[in-house]
Amino acid sequence: MRSSIEKVAKDIRTLKIQGARNVAKAAVEAIVDSAEISKAKNKKELYKDLLKDAKILEKTRPTEPMMRNALDDTLRFTLAWIQTNKNQDIKSLKLDLGKHYKTFLQQMQNDSQKIAEYAANEIQSGSNILIHCHSSTLINSLKKAHDLKKNIHVICLETRPLYQGRLSARELSEYGIETTLAIDSSVGSQMHKTDLVLTGADAITAEGDLVNKIGTFTIAQLAHLHAVPFMCTVELFKYDPLTRFGAAEPIEQRNPLEVWGTGLYAKEIQSDTINPPKKLQIQNPAFDKTPAAFISAYITGEGLIPPAQLSIIARAKLNGENYGKINI
Repeated sequence: MRSSIEKVAKDIRTLKIQGARNVAKAAVEAIVDSAEISKAKNKKELYKDLLKDAKILEKTRPTEPMMRNALDDTLRFTLAWIQTNKNQDIKSLKLDLGKHYKTFLQQMQNDSQKIAEYAANEIQSGSNILIHCHSSTLINSLKKAHDLKKNIHVICLETRPLYQGRLSARELSEYGIETTLAIDSSVGSQMHKTDLVLTGADAITAEGDLVNKIGTFTIAQLAHLHAVPFMCTVELFKYDPLTRFGAAEPIEQRNPLEVWGTGLYAKEIQSDTINPPKKLQIQNPAFDKTPAAFISAYITGEGLIPPAQLSIIARAKLNGENYGKINI
């Protein structure tokens, strides 16, 4: 049972599995698969095993509240099932856990479709839209706008050091959307011809701050300076409830070799492994935090939500409560 969990954990940790949605999906799938092949003798023993598995997965990526929320949801379902189905056997629990996973996947799909619809309706025809990094939710929103004949033009920043912006540029251009790939440091000169900045999200705090790919904060400040709306397409599962109690959203530091790479500055250009100078310090934060004051709105499956209200709606969503949609 542990081997499959360890494999998925390694794939997440080494970025073989990327994107918050893909990470959350893979983590929950691993938990369900682990339960299916578990040799636990009773339901409580199975729950303890799943709890250990979840902790292994959660440690892989510090800045992944969507994964943590998805795993917590699975564990809550398991515990609630055990408490309310005392006469059912462990086989029934495994079966219903698989059904719950399918429901989770359907919910993710429904949220993505709703976000795309809300975002596409918000995008004005003929807009120049600047994006940063790669987000499947964001990409679907732009495709939806294109399907609605909005005649949009998208500027993709390259997003160093791993160049995820190239993924966006390729996918959008192949879909038929007029797309331009620009280097990150050109963002200031791009802003005067930008009508809307649109991003995805890795995490959202209780204060309504956005944690996203490094560079997002700079873009948000430039958008604010140029009076360009800055919006974020996001699933409410990316809200981090731990920040409600004062915990800071951790910023993941990644391998320095991603930054040093194999550029023309490297003397060892023929070598497969390019080592930086021994005394050189390299910082490679994967994310930064954009204060809520720079964010015009969050585009969610519940509609457009102002940053100040997001934690209220997100907490209700995670707790399965009823609430109304908020639009601005």
